[in-house]
Amino acid sequence: MSEADEIWAELSVGVDAILDRSDQGFDSALYMRIYTGVYNFCTALKPSLPGGAYYAPGDANMVHGSMYGRQLYTRLNDHVSQHMIRVAERSREFTGDDLLSFYNQEWIKYGDAAKTIHHIFDYLNRHWIQREQDEGNNVCDINTLMFRIWRNNFFMDVRNSLLESVFSLMKRIRDGQVADLNLVKSVVDSFVSLGNDDMATGSKKMEVYDSYFLKPFIEGSRQYYQAESERVLKEGSIRNYMIWVFNRLKEEDDRAEMYLHESSLREFGDALNKVLIGKQRSNLISEFKPMLVAQEKDDLGRLYELLKRLGETSGLEPLREVFREFVKEAGLEAVKKVCGDKEAAESVANRSRLFVQALLTVHGLYTGILHDSFKDDPGLSKALDHACQSFINTNDMCTGPEMDAARLLANYCDTLLRKGNANARAAGDAGASTEDNLEKHLAQVICVYRYLNNLDVFQMTYVRSLARRLVNEQSVSSHGEETMISLLKEVSGVDFTSRLSRMFSDITVSKDMSEKFKDSLREAGAANFEFDVKVLNTGSWPLKAPETNLKLPAELDGTIDRFIEFYDKQHSGRRFNWLWQYSKADIKMFFPKTSGPAAKAGYTFTVTTYQLAVLSLFNADSGPGTGYDSDDGPTLAFDQIVTATELDKSVVLSELELFCKARLLNSSENNQATETAKYTLNSGYKSKRLRTNFAAAKKPDQKKEDKEMQKSVELDRSVNIQAAIVRIMKARKQLVHRELIQATIDNIKLFHPQISDIKESIDKLIDTGYIERDEDDRNLYKYLA
Repeated sequence: MSEADEIWAELSVGVDAILDRSDQGFDSALYMRIYTGVYNFCTALKPSLPGGAYYAPGDANMVHGSMYGRQLYTRLNDHVSQHMIRVAERSREFTGDDLLSFYNQEWIKYGDAAKTIHHIFDYLNRHWIQREQDEGNNVCDINTLMFRIWRNNFFMDVRNSLLESVFSLMKRIRDGQVADLNLVKSVVDSFVSLGNDDMATGSKKMEVYDSYFLKPFIEGSRQYYQAESERVLKEGSIRNYMIWVFNRLKEEDDRAEMYLHESSLREFGDALNKVLIGKQRSNLISEFKPMLVAQEKDDLGRLYELLKRLGETSGLEPLREVFREFVKEAGLEAVKKVCGDKEAAESVANRSRLFVQALLTVHGLYTGILHDSFKDDPGLSKALDHACQSFINTNDMCTGPEMDAARLLANYCDTLLRKGNANARAAGDAGASTEDNLEKHLAQVICVYRYLNNLDVFQMTYVRSLARRLVNEQSVSSHGEETMISLLKEVSGVDFTSRLSRMFSDITVSKDMSEKFKDSLREAGAANFEFDVKVLNTGSWPLKAPETNLKLPAELDGTIDRFIEFYDKQHSGRRFNWLWQYSKADIKMFFPKTSGPAAKAGYTFTVTTYQLAVLSLFNADSGPGTGYDSDDGPTLAFDQIVTATELDKSVVLSELELFCKARLLNSSENNQATETAKYTLNSGYKSKRLRTNFAAAKKPDQKKEDKEMQKSVELDRSVNIQAAIVRIMKARKQLVHRELIQATIDNIKLFHPQISDIKESIDKLIDTGYIERDEDDRNLYKYLA
């Protein structure tokens, strides 16, 4: 026996000890004895080489030096292979779960042995094996060799039985029986560790796992669930099938996370999705609308999660289309019901309130479903936005420019923020303060505001309503107004809200100024009555100049002159335009023939400045020189009233009609207000109320205001379109007609411009010399600097 054979005989005993009892451990003396034996084996012939060289590339005798390394490598391979053949023979005694247990036990023991043998043969790894690998020879390190031996001599022998046992155990688990899933996990982990089928091919890692386990496992799972799905569909409805699939896939996902390699989770999941969801995709989608009708949030959530597994195009896009159309129809139906509501026909305030509440109800319902069932899916959220924008702006109530969503929403804001509309403001949550409730409703207004097509119409209507509230001091609270401005600022920016802020600033400054003026009157002893004035910046307020002249009662002239003098001392160079049509006064009147409490207390009337001018003529010592013609005071002809007040005849006639109807004045023509009648004060005037607001009875001509505002909107839009075109052309220099139209539409955010309006603006800009048509291509526009 050669020295090499003697060394190997001792080595083989040590290797057997490691392979057989690696789970029991061994002492360090054995480890060192085997390690030394490996070293001695590799260097056994070293002294006999010429010059003492062990390994010299190109040396004719190098084969002798490398022969012992290859021999040791080969002997280890053959010896461990024989060991694994014996293990494979023992495995035939086991089947099913017992085989899996045996395999796992041997795998754990062999893994420890392989690690130990790899370290013991470290000298062989670092020298002979390293040189072989550097030369490109198909030689692997000892650890890899050990697992190759396992694969070739044990795994390949038992793989069919092993996989049958794995699949059998998985079927039992899927059928609801109790089984140890850890057995599968350990076996699958061994497949991953076995790596490539052939280390020399350079093929991808995990080939053993992919080829011998994953592919047959996925195919077996597909066949299993194909049969199961057919059974479940025969036994129940598609809705029951959906719930069953949802639960089954959740179970499979949880199990797969435990025993499958992470790289194969997607492939396994896609296979199950295809057989369980993909084949019933149309039937599942057909259940979506009935679920929406019934508001079944749990089932909607399950359906969403299932179809989401099929991807955006195949799974979710059909849901989005159905969701968008369903919400749109729901919104249109809600508005249609409002149109038929008797309460909505009573007033614009009621119509606006019911309209906005209907929109918010629909939006709130499906926003809740979006959050609870669809996890705020971006695609379905976008579908909801498109649906809301559609039914909010185009519905049975929004029939034209004078009645569109923007104006209705602005009117609703007015009912929320104006005094005297408590009924219009829905009751808040129990325990919520008035301010908290108001803030909640204002936030809901902004929710609808975001969907408006005609933001410019809303803004113009809102500014006019705000102006009326501020001038008439009808705001429910300054906090509410400021909150609304802040919310609008978040959406529309400062371009719009800066104007609102300036309006508020004017009111604040005017209050301080009025107080200072009152102090000056008291110091001069001229404070005959309460006087409050609001000085408003013309550029910030949507208020018109009076359409008629007015001669104030003499009692007011002196105070007005004093205020102008007071103001000029603080601000020079400013010119006043008195807006008498927006002014009011409280006056107290006593009637000679009145009895009861009013005889002593008198009647207090809130009147417009025009009404004040007319009534002042009927004072005991007033009138155009007629004096008392009777116990009822002055008798005045229509023309005398017109001359004394300098008001237009139509204005005077309107005020007289109101006073005659209220029995405050008597008319010589059957108490009818005409230009030929004569008028006297009703000295026996009686009313159950000691305070009457005649100013509130003078409501503005809504149709006239609407037409004027629409005209203003159209003018502003024309200017905005032209400005947008100029900006675009200045940046692009030249554009073809179609591109300019689209760029203009994309550039304007306040409203949706009509193509006809854009074309008209293009023609105007050509006429004014901002752009021109190309001489050779009439479809091409050029910018003129």
